[in-house]
Amino acid sequence: MGTLSAYDNEWLQRLLAYINEMRGIDFSRYRHATVLRKLELRIEATKTKTYRHYLEHLKSRPEELDSLIAALTIKVSTFFRNPPVFELIGNVVLPELVTEFGFLKIWSLGCAHGQEPYSIAMLALDLMKREEPVDIKILGTDVCDGAIERSFEGTYPEGELADVKKKFLESYFERIVPGPDQRHSQEGMFRVSNQIKSMVRLECGDMLSRLKQRRAKGDRYNLILCRNVLIYMNRFLQSEVVQLVSDILHENGYLVIGESEMLPEGLRGLFAQPFPGIKIFRKKSLAKKEAQGRP
Repeated sequence: MGTLSAYDNEWLQRLLAYINEMRGIDFSRYRHATVLRKLELRIEATKTKTYRHYLEHLKSRPEELDSLIAALTIKVSTFFRNPPVFELIGNVVLPELVTEFGFLKIWSLGCAHGQEPYSIAMLALDLMKREEPVDIKILGTDVCDGAIERSFEGTYPEGELADVKKKFLESYFERIVPGPDQRHSQEGMFRVSNQIKSMVRLECGDMLSRLKQRRAKGDRYNLILCRNVLIYMNRFLQSEVVQLVSDILHENGYLVIGESEMLPEGLRGLFAQPFPGIKIFRKKSLAKKEAQGRP
């Protein structure tokens, strides 16, 4: 799409302001080209032609807001997505955190339909079978667009379980027997066990607002996953989000981002990257940073 006219840009800003007012998500701070592309798809689908007419349509049909938010917040995930990352989390990161902190407090930001926090819960439960039990709190959050309900149900098509190890598939999932009206389906469905679901608290809401609330409360985590979220934000919002994450992350806690993402340049000094080539970062301790700063 070319440069917007002053008229179109005015109505675009009104449209984005309305979304922010209704759902508390400021898409003006997300990547401009991506937002415009997704908006154009909804305008085409609703045959409204302009931002002004689409905004009028949105106000008269509240259900369209869910469709728009779903389009703007892409939810693509599977269990144990990018297996090498989860191998390191299960074999190194979680055991180290248990040894150092004596508890696990984990937040999965942008958790889509819950696959990521449920994957972490399986790794944590597997670890507890080998170690002394510790307190485990796992939070998964995403925007409120109706998708979080699927996370509560914990029901997923077989294709999203391709990277689940056999021992986890057998221990933590049950195959759903299809009803009479579902037997034509080519793909089987599985449900996460109640044991795994009970380990994860799922909530919806704007990520930036939640991060600020947690910081204001003095809440702290020792593992935060923010994977494939930063790529949709402009660089200023990326920096703000990563700074907030750092503020609520314990020293020596871990941050995991997507394999195609980078930490903002001005904040890289807050973290070490212990596994070359893998986007798992450890927040440096204040004592270590001070020692590095001395001549």
